[in-house]
Amino acid sequence: MAHSGSDADAFVTHGRRPHSVARASRRLGLALLGAAGPAVVTALLVAVTRPGTGGPLAWVGEAMATPLVGGAGLAWAFHVAAVTGLAGLWIVGFALVVEGYFGVD
Repeated sequence: MAHSGSDADAFVTHGRRPHSVARASRRLGLALLGAAGPAVVTALLVAVTRPGTGGPLAWVGEAMATPLVGGAGLAWAFHVAAVTGLAGLWIVGFALVVEGYFGVD
């Protein structure tokens, strides 16, 4: 049944839930970035200093072609760290969207 009032307050924009979702998402995303950052840098530096890698860009391309499931070695570790870092960026971006949409400070 329809109501005769205004729809201006149909969506709750000042509740506690958006604030907690944004805060939790930001913490999780930053934790993933914090875990992935040193792992990506370390694996890349080890790969670049090894002889015969064909340069950093070629090695990164080969590492990202490594399968995530059943992989092993330095290339696999780099791939997992890179995917973890990208997931962290997406989650931080989600937190920023929630903060912007709901006006969370």
